[in-house]
Amino acid sequence: MITHAQEDYIEHHAYLPEHIPQYVTAISQTEPFLFGNVLAYAKSAHLILVGYPLGEPFEEKRMERALGDAVKLLKPASVSLIAPSIPSSLERCPRPPSDHYYRLDLSSLFISQKVRNIVKRAGRELSVGKNTNFDEEHRAMVEEFLKTHSVDEATRFIFQKIAHYLASSKTAWIFDARTSRGELVAFDIAEFCPRDYAIYMFNFSSDARYVPGASDLLLFEVIQQAKAERKKYINLGLGINPGVTFFKEKWGGVAFLPHASCLYHPSGKGLLEMILRWL
Repeated sequence: MITHAQEDYIEHHAYLPEHIPQYVTAISQTEPFLFGNVLAYAKSAHLILVGYPLGEPFEEKRMERALGDAVKLLKPASVSLIAPSIPSSLERCPRPPSDHYYRLDLSSLFISQKVRNIVKRAGRELSVGKNTNFDEEHRAMVEEFLKTHSVDEATRFIFQKIAHYLASSKTAWIFDARTSRGELVAFDIAEFCPRDYAIYMFNFSSDARYVPGASDLLLFEVIQQAKAERKKYINLGLGINPGVTFFKEKWGGVAFLPHASCLYHPSGKGLLEMILRWL
């Protein structure tokens, strides 16, 4: 577990969704740990290690030491690692395609006239409200998305646990875009816990009640909230696919951190070898 002092340290230095303990623990039902300045989450025989250090630049050797410490203490049967790069010692483990986190720098943000026109046009049809109530309308829109889009099992699991996350967070907000009749057209969820960052967590929109620019209007409101809370950046999340990447780059999002991951299943012998290699 982490102490109150460690919680403050994490909040002070967090810059990724995975640096938000109330998010990860609610989704995965894990407990958070801090090994040096590297966050980890553990449940039963599984370990999740977030190899993006808090408060200092990434160094692969330091991450390896943190991973070795975590494995030695918790003795997991399986390890999920996310990091800017995967150590060569784990090169044989299964890996999804690599990606990048995208970021908006609010101090130099320039919104093009074309994007401003999109936001203005959407604002004529829609109004945006902010709340913390994840209700049946939101659940139905998530289910609609899952039925109409191909997503992996991990993403499906996360989406189905959004209500648990929101119930555990005091710093996350839902931004709703609604018609004049009160119909939900789209919604964003953003997290404002980190000192310097707002985190753009989720975006969903209705195919049946599609309004052009609804997601742009919502992101514009997230930006205004981030500025009001004196955040320096917005982490827009991963690129995911060309369409999502285009949306983020259209707003000025820049790839600022590589994202790689792997799943490792150490045997008893493999555990010992890994610990000895990283001592």
